[in-house]
Amino acid sequence: MTVLVRLAYDGTDFAGYQIQRGQNVRTVQGVIEKALASLHGAPVATACAGRTDTGVHALGQYVSFDWDHPRIPEQQFAAALNSRLPPDVRATNARFTADGFHARYSACQRHYRYYLYTSQWDLPHRRRYAWRLPDVPELSRMNAEAAQLVGTHDFSTFAARRRGEDSMTRTVTAAAFYADNDEQTLEFRISADGFLWRMVRSIVGTLVGRERDRRRGRKSTSAMSITEMLERRDRSLCGTLAPPRGLFLYDVEYP
Repeated sequence: MTVLVRLAYDGTDFAGYQIQRGQNVRTVQGVIEKALASLHGAPVATACAGRTDTGVHALGQYVSFDWDHPRIPEQQFAAALNSRLPPDVRATNARFTADGFHARYSACQRHYRYYLYTSQWDLPHRRRYAWRLPDVPELSRMNAEAAQLVGTHDFSTFAARRRGEDSMTRTVTAAAFYADNDEQTLEFRISADGFLWRMVRSIVGTLVGRERDRRRGRKSTSAMSITEMLERRDRSLCGTLAPPRGLFLYDVEYP
């Protein structure tokens, strides 16, 4: 059978999700597979819904793997796995699925959230999980730009190409900023059928940078629409990458 586990983790002390062969670095996949091997008594290979980069967090990462050890019932699997995991990674749910289910290829929608806050100072309790902005941005203007991302586009302008990446086309179904009542905490929500390397951080960094340049009267690519930037497929038009600490893989949908 195949097991599907939902994970939450603090990515601060990890060199990303994926094991990096030949490098002695701590990764989420490495920690998960070590814990599973301890449970099973043999190596267990896993697949994940989406590879997160160094410093990126997750509230709804999913991993799947083949499992032929009958001693752990479904309702106790998450607890058993957590007993062997470090405190910065937790299994929040586990279920047994049909053979052949794959955390990545069976997914139909992925959701990311990026957290920001406005403050004169870096706040200690937010420094690992959000990007500080000195001023409150104009959300209506930023959301008008974010709306241009919705649809099926080639995202070459807003993503770095990985080796072996065949297509840079993805379908974004939602993209918008939300603010709390006093507008000091901001949340960017974006959903798509899939995401490219550094795509969300590129989008957030570009939208924030364009708004900052407009407020300060600077010349930038803000004179060019997001739609035109997409059409040009030119990575050099992208703004500065938003820092990884504000990014969370929030959830993944399966049929």
